[in-house]
Amino acid sequence: MARLDLEGSLPATAGGRTDVTLRTPVNWTAVIFFGGLAALHLFMAGTAFYHARWDGYLSFIFGVAFTFVSITCALIGTELTVLAEQRRLRVRAGTRRIYFERFVPFANVRSVRLTLLSARRPRSSTIELVCDHEVIDCPPTTIPREEALCLAMTLGVRLVKVFGDAYGPVSDRVGMLPPARDVAQPDDSKRTNASEE
Repeated sequence: MARLDLEGSLPATAGGRTDVTLRTPVNWTAVIFFGGLAALHLFMAGTAFYHARWDGYLSFIFGVAFTFVSITCALIGTELTVLAEQRRLRVRAGTRRIYFERFVPFANVRSVRLTLLSARRPRSSTIELVCDHEVIDCPPTTIPREEALCLAMTLGVRLVKVFGDAYGPVSDRVGMLPPARDVAQPDDSKRTNASEE
């Protein structure tokens, strides 16, 4: 299942921007759990009705209710769309036809916060858009560093990285750059000797 969907083709403007939609995948844990409860209750109701015991109607009602809950969990999701031309975010929750949506201007976003918990499990990372009065969670991804950097550059805000204990102390991280004074400078004496020859 693709997470990043490019809607439409690239416009002919100088910026060459397009809208990017991030969608949450289906929560299969909830779908299977409620589907299993529905199957269990419908089985109990079926066996009660087969033995001419009409007291299984409560299990039948629960089975139908859990079936609807399982279908609802499969259909409902959230999506975050970056509308670059309009300079705002669209946050939508619901199905494809029935949904609730709201818009957040780029000016309300203060930073993109990337929390990296484990280098071996990138899906455990979280990306959050820190706004004035709220924090918007982005859908899980297998490329959290790249997606967070892309969002920060598109929104024009800073990227804040939070590392978990699995990454070790700050001095052991690969991304750390040495201070400017520790960078080896070219030897001036060798340059002068070469020019004299």
